[in-house]
Amino acid sequence: MLTTLLAIAVLCIIYTQTLGVNAGWAAGTRFGALVGTFMVFAHVAHNYVNLNIGPKLAIEMAIADLLQWTIVGLIIGVIYRPVTSG
Repeated sequence: MLTTLLAIAVLCIIYTQTLGVNAGWAAGTRFGALVGTFMVFAHVAHNYVNLNIGPKLAIEMAIADLLQWTIVGLIIGVIYRPVTSG
């Protein structure tokens, strides 16, 4: 749980550094979907090849990762408000 929270904190920093004033729920959702897609290829595909987890479990993990990280991105986008100068 702690490492997932740390990963979310890192994603918040990446989100704020890359999107800035264009932030919002739609941008957060797109960002989360990109992170989820990255996790599918970096995590799930790696486990499928190296740990021989089987196609059913790999597909279930891929769907879960994509959905979970998309939701995280959505929440980041809803919560984050850029600082406006002036």
